Amino acid sequence: MTHAVLPGMVERKRGAVVNIGSGAASIMPSTPLYTVYAATKAYADQFSRSLYVEYKNKGVDVQCQAPWYVATKMASIRQASLFAPSPETYARAAVRYIGYEPRCTPYWAHALVWFLFTVVPEPIADRYVLGVSLDIRDKGRAKDARKKAM
Repeated sequence: MTHAVLPGMVERKRGAVVNIGSGAASIMPSTPLYTVYAATKAYADQFSRSLYVEYKNKGVDVQCQAPWYVATKMASIRQASLFAPSPETYARAAVRYIGYEPRCTPYWAHALVWFLFTVVPEPIADRYVLGVSLDIRDKGRAKDARKKAM
């Protein structure tokens, strides 16, 4: 898609390419049990940062937004909360942030999480994330087991 639309943006000397990364790749020091997901989002982040450098002087903003959780079916979060906003709340923040920097977390509570993970020593963050990931996996397995028992 970027390959298709970028030439027109360069010709007009304006435009924006916004890719959606993930806190799993940009915020976290590691993402155990979500390795492939985090790796693909790290690709989007690096792709965006490199394009940003290539095109910033041509009037094209390139940005990778790295959200944390958003209350969606994909995240299996049904109810929006402070740290898992609704898609509409996240989208409003995301649109307002276009053009400010090449990598960002536009929703304020996600930015707070990002900051906290920068001040916590990596081994502590890794242990915490592994514990959360294992808990999510255990809940998913229990849900699958209940479905099979029916």
